[in-house]
Amino acid sequence: MELRHLKYFVAVAEELHFGRAAARLNIAAPTLSQQIGALENILGAKLFARRTKSVVVLTHVGQRFLVEAQETLKQAARAELVGRRAGRGEVGSIAIGYLFSAGCSGLVGSTLRKFRSLHPDVSFQMRRIVTFAQYKALNDGSIDVGFAHPPHQRYPSGLTGFIIDRQPFWLVMPEGHRLAARKQITPAMLINEDFVAMSLEMEAGFWGNIAAITPPGASLRIVDRAPDAFGVMTMISAGLGVSVLSEPIANVGMKGVVARRIDGVKSTADTAVVYRRNESAPVVKNLIDFLRAEAREAAHPARRAS
Repeated sequence: MELRHLKYFVAVAEELHFGRAAARLNIAAPTLSQQIGALENILGAKLFARRTKSVVVLTHVGQRFLVEAQETLKQAARAELVGRRAGRGEVGSIAIGYLFSAGCSGLVGSTLRKFRSLHPDVSFQMRRIVTFAQYKALNDGSIDVGFAHPPHQRYPSGLTGFIIDRQPFWLVMPEGHRLAARKQITPAMLINEDFVAMSLEMEAGFWGNIAAITPPGASLRIVDRAPDAFGVMTMISAGLGVSVLSEPIANVGMKGVVARRIDGVKSTADTAVVYRRNESAPVVKNLIDFLRAEAREAAHPARRAS
């Protein structure tokens, strides 16, 4: 039994007339009669009782079968619609990995919220994970798109990406620190400071933070490490040193901690959208294209205003 059999049956059941049903289906009446006969043979039961050559009524079996046939055709139509929309990337589920800094800046929330306003039938599974773990998760398929730090040289095999956000560096220090009262902080002021850093395996980008503000020919002193940004800020609040964080993290706010922007630094803390080079899922490709457009607008705000 095929869907066309159900369509033919429903047309006759609703018209109760072979001629009108045939016209509605745009087929010949004898062909329609043959198809209904074939369906009755498949089911092993009569669906119609003839009153005249063209006029029919539903049998008891036909009445019961009509309800199921109509529901089946509706479900088939829904399945076709979902399939077409999925093919256009309008429905589906996307697994997202993101950095703590990308969450603090509002980047992840604002871009995904905007995408869902355009595609409300797309859902997200969110995971906060560090850069190296995102690269691994992309390669093994655990996530589909990552908001991560870009690599210093090239992306791991099979991955690629683009910068979507750039944030300035801030010095984070204990209250009462000698630089806390200053409105302007420069890298030269930090040469003799004790720095608290995150471990390399937890956040690759942090080492770039320290290098970015290090004056030429100087070497900044790292005296302790913490497993994450909150750990760094907790150690700073305890007076164990200072640190360099991107603006969104620096301004999260923690009692006993003061943050000041570091001037005279050209480098920025960058966030990239990272994804698989051979990505084939339409809904994921749709999101990537959307995020790429958002990145272009962020890089050229004057275009957005125009």
